[in-house]
Amino acid sequence: MEVVTQLHGYVVGFLVVGSWATVCGWSLALWRLRYASTPTFWRVVSVAQVLLGVQLLLGLLLLAVGARPGTGTLGDLAFHLAYGAVFPLLAMFVGHGLARAGRYHPHAVFAVVGLVNFGLAMRAWQVGAFGA
Repeated sequence: MEVVTQLHGYVVGFLVVGSWATVCGWSLALWRLRYASTPTFWRVVSVAQVLLGVQLLLGLLLLAVGARPGTGTLGDLAFHLAYGAVFPLLAMFVGHGLARAGRYHPHAVFAVVGLVNFGLAMRAWQVGAFGA
């Protein structure tokens, strides 16, 4: 399980943090430059979402075998799950809804979603590594 722990904590964890930072910066630039058609950008958003899903599956596997984030307390577990899964998924669902509704520019919406998910993923990593 040490390999799964390393994958979850560092490899995929840093990829998730970095991918959402990339989504934030890139979407902000696309929005400010008024780009309309950006299929490559949306593929990167899809990759960030898939990485988040892989991270969630690895985390659930670790929970199933008895591993606990941070100091192992219930508080660390609750914060880690909230910051690493619940709130990022909520941000993505709300972001997709707002982007599809057409009320806001999709790149502006995903600049915010990217920033929120970057911050949440970073905080989830901190709680997982060091405790709340």
